Amino acid sequence: MGTAKTPVLWTTGAPGAGKSTTAWGLYRRIVEAGGNVAYVDIDQLGLIGPPPGGGDAAHAIKAANLLRVLEILRARGAAQLVVSGVVDPAKPYIESPGFDLTLVRLTCDRDELRSRFLGRGSPAAALPALFEVADAYDSAGFGEEMDTTGQHPGETVEALFHRCVVDAGSVRPPDPGQPQPGPVTVVTGPTAVGKSTAAFAALRDLWERDLPVAYVDLAQLGFAHPGPDPSLEAALLSAVWRGYRDAGAKQLIVVAREFRPEHRRVFDAVTVVHLDADEPSLTERVRRRAEGESALLAGDELRGAPPGVRDRVAARAIAEAARMRRSGDRVVLDTSGQEPAETAAALLAVVAQ
Repeated sequence: MGTAKTPVLWTTGAPGAGKSTTAWGLYRRIVEAGGNVAYVDIDQLGLIGPPPGGGDAAHAIKAANLLRVLEILRARGAAQLVVSGVVDPAKPYIESPGFDLTLVRLTCDRDELRSRFLGRGSPAAALPALFEVADAYDSAGFGEEMDTTGQHPGETVEALFHRCVVDAGSVRPPDPGQPQPGPVTVVTGPTAVGKSTAAFAALRDLWERDLPVAYVDLAQLGFAHPGPDPSLEAALLSAVWRGYRDAGAKQLIVVAREFRPEHRRVFDAVTVVHLDADEPSLTERVRRRAEGESALLAGDELRGAPPGVRDRVAARAIAEAARMRRSGDRVVLDTSGQEPAETAAALLAVVAQ
């Protein structure tokens, strides 16, 4: 593979500064240009509980998992890696000889930061804490500061795009590693059925019981081009679960639209819980997603989608549900007509057994 370092462009900054939007835009821009690229949201690599409170332990877990993930992506042949997320101001850089890291700290003036923060649905009561974080980041002065005041997200992306490598390169199959122990619960189901909402609510309940449980949204590990690649997702899932186990996790919840044979081979044994719903329920949940009811994650095709897109996604979800009903070897929960809290309770009853 040679000794050349793989470039990593990492955007960070206070909540609302635009780090995730910019990084996702860069990833999509490089994909459109034909580059071999991957995107990682570091916040997806520290979902273990009870939450360590955002201090040194949380930073260490994220950083260790990030290195595991980046090494796998580098070995696959990624020519450019894009990362977003919060770092520890006291130690903002990952340390590895295999990567050429550029850390960009996005900033904007306080009025615009306020507007962006509130515009994404965050509560006004959190503004004092937000400004405290922004002040701490400015005082620490880590990374390269990039003032985005008055910029459209697309302008920020274009300003950083010229610093990225666009190279199709070649793809090498990832090492699947050895099967990992459980207990592991995998939550599957068609688009918009409510997998992530129910699973994360169940996770929080388990955390409140002081149970050391970790969580992985498999879709958030799959941002790599060329792709999709279930074998790559499996290798990343295995690596992240090893990291969570090293950090003390005793149980894992995985959310996946479909749990493929490549994914199943990661674990010694799993319990698959499939969420089903009828056509009216799926159609209504697609509408709610489009109107911003759920958390905004990278790759969300529904947030703010016009009626025509909603209709196409709803039709796809209904077709997925019909096809998935033919699969076996799993626990099936019919969520038709349920509110999210009801589905979460039903799922928790299975996970907590």
